[in-house]
Amino acid sequence: MLEEEYQLEYFKNQGFIRKICKSCGSAFWTRDSSREDCGDAPCVTYTFIGSPVFTPHTIDEMREAFLSFFEKNGHTRIERYPVVARWRDDIYLTIASIADFQPFVTAGIVPPPANPLTISQPC
Repeated sequence: MLEEEYQLEYFKNQGFIRKICKSCGSAFWTRDSSREDCGDAPCVTYTFIGSPVFTPHTIDEMREAFLSFFEKNGHTRIERYPVVARWRDDIYLTIASIADFQPFVTAGIVPPPANPLTISQPC
């Protein structure tokens, strides 16, 4: 599209100006005439209303936080299964935790080890 096609009366009436990001070169709309970047990652660090959404965690810390949340909400923690899906001949690695329960649990051949349950399966 041509630049003049973006110049809509609505944006002008609302005080928006169209600028080019100094970091990535993408066009963006803003009401802040001093703004130099588009505000999107990776041009700026992601924040939510001035505060980071996530605090840094190691993989082990994140896994424990996930499992603990579900345990506190009535789920039974199940130990991880091997990442090699030796019980299935159609996949080599567990692509998700559901693979741990196929085909026997999902087909109703055996009951699940707990219900509800939580598992943090490497995949």
